[in-house]
Amino acid sequence: MSFALDVKDDLLKINNTEANADMLELEAMLRFGAEVLISRPLKLSFTCNNMGVVRRFVKICKRFYDIEYDIVSRVINRFDNHTVFTCTVSSGAENIINAVNLIHSESELRNSDLSDDERTAYLRGAFLVRGSVNDPMSKNSHLEIISNNENEILFVQKVMNSFELNARIVKRKNYLVLYIKSRESIGDFLYRLGATSSMSYYEDVIITKEIKANVKRAINLDIANQDKTNEAATMQLKYIQYLEYNYPLQRLDSKILMVMKIRKEHPEHSLSQLLDVIHDEFDPTLTKSGLNHRLRKIKELALDLASKKNDKI
Repeated sequence: MSFALDVKDDLLKINNTEANADMLELEAMLRFGAEVLISRPLKLSFTCNNMGVVRRFVKICKRFYDIEYDIVSRVINRFDNHTVFTCTVSSGAENIINAVNLIHSESELRNSDLSDDERTAYLRGAFLVRGSVNDPMSKNSHLEIISNNENEILFVQKVMNSFELNARIVKRKNYLVLYIKSRESIGDFLYRLGATSSMSYYEDVIITKEIKANVKRAINLDIANQDKTNEAATMQLKYIQYLEYNYPLQRLDSKILMVMKIRKEHPEHSLSQLLDVIHDEFDPTLTKSGLNHRLRKIKELALDLASKKNDKI
């Protein structure tokens, strides 16, 4: 089962105690999944690819209206067994249509002051019918709700962003896609809708991925630092070897000779490790900048001599 289906299963377990919340969820379901069938009397057709959502639609309808309905299923793609379910409401459909002004499309919600619970219920209905979300194990974080009705998608965007979810809209073929990319916002959305079990799984996976990414970054940084250390040490050893073969060592300061000796004995040591050895065996007062100065002096002497002799190091 996909993560999106898990989320919807979570949401289908929620029972709205307030009638207003059920009514708002129903209106969202109607606006994102229903169409009016012009007949006498009027009929209502609700289509969704999740039978659980269709059952919830019927359950909420029956809370407010006396309806007669039938449900049929059809396979859209026989290769992946993609099935859609259509609930056709015959008796009682006109009452539902008039209650939410479905024929004229414009919802009275546009000018209403909705409570947090009512806005959440509306989002829940829209997501159940036309929403999806990527599994947190996938590479990209993505949650979306689609519609071909611009007014509806703009209204849902307004509701989502009233919760600071930073939802955006993009056109995809014949649909408008309202989407969230931020992992934090997706987690907040799932929590807001009441998908607590799915949200816990989502956040656990995200935290685990972040820990692994941080460990990987730390390892890569260590490797990069070690590569730089090895490269610097290799060049220092070349400078030392060149001086040993081409420069009168008796003319060198004893402090420089000491650093040359320690570097040769510990070719893979970092600067800090070299300093530890010097502190233990020779000079506990030498600073890191002092050691750097001596290594630069070795480099300068070698390059200066090589330049005079037209040598390459």
